[in-house]
Amino acid sequence: MINKVLWIIYISLLAVVLPHTEWAFRQFEPGAQMGITSWAAAFAFEAAIAALTHKLSKHIEQTPKRSAGFAKFKFRYLNSYSLGLLFSLGISTMANLAHAVEFGGSMQIFAKWNIPFGLYAFAFGAVLPIVSYTFANVLSNVVETDETEDPITADLRQTISTLRKNLHEAENFRKQAEARFDAMGDVFVKLASNDKRERILAAVERWPSMSGNAIALLCDSSPAYVSEVLTQNKVEA
Repeated sequence: MINKVLWIIYISLLAVVLPHTEWAFRQFEPGAQMGITSWAAAFAFEAAIAALTHKLSKHIEQTPKRSAGFAKFKFRYLNSYSLGLLFSLGISTMANLAHAVEFGGSMQIFAKWNIPFGLYAFAFGAVLPIVSYTFANVLSNVVETDETEDPITADLRQTISTLRKNLHEAENFRKQAEARFDAMGDVFVKLASNDKRERILAAVERWPSMSGNAIALLCDSSPAYVSEVLTQNKVEA
């Protein structure tokens, strides 16, 4: 409901400045057609301001929640809607400022307080851009909130992140253990073989630095046979 009221106020504002914009366009239109043309041009610009304000307000509603600083400003205002609105506002503002300068009379407050007439003309004739951008933000229904999370949410987020990290590390450890077990499984199968030569070669493959005597003891063989197997294996390699 409040948005509808705000739109009524905003449209009323544009309707108030419409005759001033028409007057400015009329200065450049000679002949009998100047009324129709100037009114059409004025209406086009003021209607464009209303339409682009609506589009910009909807665009502002889509601002990413976690954007901040220049990123937020860039998303909201560095776009075609904002540039189109700025151009239309520029034309309307110049028209209304020209009207204020042309027909503005003196006021006691400015005379007594020595306030320049230009300030009065700017305040009453060129304020439209500020009002329009303000309405675009107000009509967008965007609630500006502090991006800082409450402590409970922050703790939960940290806990979830830690759990995910631990799960990832556990999964990597499981895969490494499986790979090592698979590799060790082949060695154990060979060490349990009935063939002494196969047992000796498996022991050497698994423990390259093991002495011949230790291999002989492990494989239930003699050191001489271990030496013979290793020598043959080197020759075959």
